[in-house]
Amino acid sequence: MNTSFRWLAVAVAVAAASMAGCGAPGEPEAQLVGVYAVKQGGALKELVKIERQGDRYVMRDKVRTPEWSEPKMQLLPVTRERWRRITTDSAETAFVGVSSEQLAIFKVAPGWRKNSFKTETGYFLVYSQGPVEAFKL
Repeated sequence: MNTSFRWLAVAVAVAAASMAGCGAPGEPEAQLVGVYAVKQGGALKELVKIERQGDRYVMRDKVRTPEWSEPKMQLLPVTRERWRRITTDSAETAFVGVSSEQLAIFKVAPGWRKNSFKTETGYFLVYSQGPVEAFKL
């Protein structure tokens, strides 16, 4: 009985570790799920929606249509190394982020600054044109 209990405990631990590695809802990146807007002509315009689909995050947008697009890309959690490559920030900045090769979205402390970019909201998108302040709706 004691051996069976140990094997069960090991199986539960392995399953929990596997779920954590697959994007379990308790991961910090889950807080990035939602709708983001950018300021355009002084007004907020919905632009990107981050959703959870199974063990991954996907992005929809409203770039070319007034309705949300089909999922456009899969986003993965951003590591410290990738954060440094994207932002060139070498400090130990606290962040949460998801990215693809074309887009990244981050949550940092409001007021975070890098060079001439500053985020008042704590949310920002990074794409080919650089960083853009984002507003989580």
